[in-house]
Amino acid sequence: MDELTEIINAWDPTNLMLHAPDDEYNLEIKMIEELLKTTSSEEELAKGIPNIFLETCGDECITIARKILKEYREHINP
Repeated sequence: MDELTEIINAWDPTNLMLHAPDDEYNLEIKMIEELLKTTSSEEELAKGIPNIFLETCGDECITIARKILKEYREHINP
């Protein structure tokens, strides 16, 4: 769905489009297309979209969260 690709690329939820190829979010877009087949409300879609990006970027998020907590515990809140 070209319209969905345009919407997601314009939104650029992970701020990659400046240096990324146009197909950067293809996996997430395909997952959103699948979600659209079973979702009938804005609320359901709004809950599903962040879960899709968390699923595709999850390991990276855990790594960053670990680093943030380590720094916070060591330097800000010893």
